[in-house]
Amino acid sequence: MIKEDKSLKPYEVFEGSPWEAGLLKSILEDNEIETIIQQASALPMNIWPTDTATMKVYVAQKDFELAKAIVDEFYTNMDKENTNGSPE
Repeated sequence: MIKEDKSLKPYEVFEGSPWEAGLLKSILEDNEIETIIQQASALPMNIWPTDTATMKVYVAQKDFELAKAIVDEFYTNMDKENTNGSPE
């Protein structure tokens, strides 16, 4: 019987737009953390283009703590960018 390695169990660390998920995936992989991206939701077929699909990013349990720190920094940087770019 094959023994299951629980340290490889995937854990969700992020849910957001496809471009955010792709950017975060790249950052995590630059830090030697393997990722899985999965489409979380999408609207049914529509004649109008939409950008409402969301993606989830998963990492292995063994990488969760480091990934969480990187994701927290990613959120902080995204918030700063959104705040700095808004008109006052």
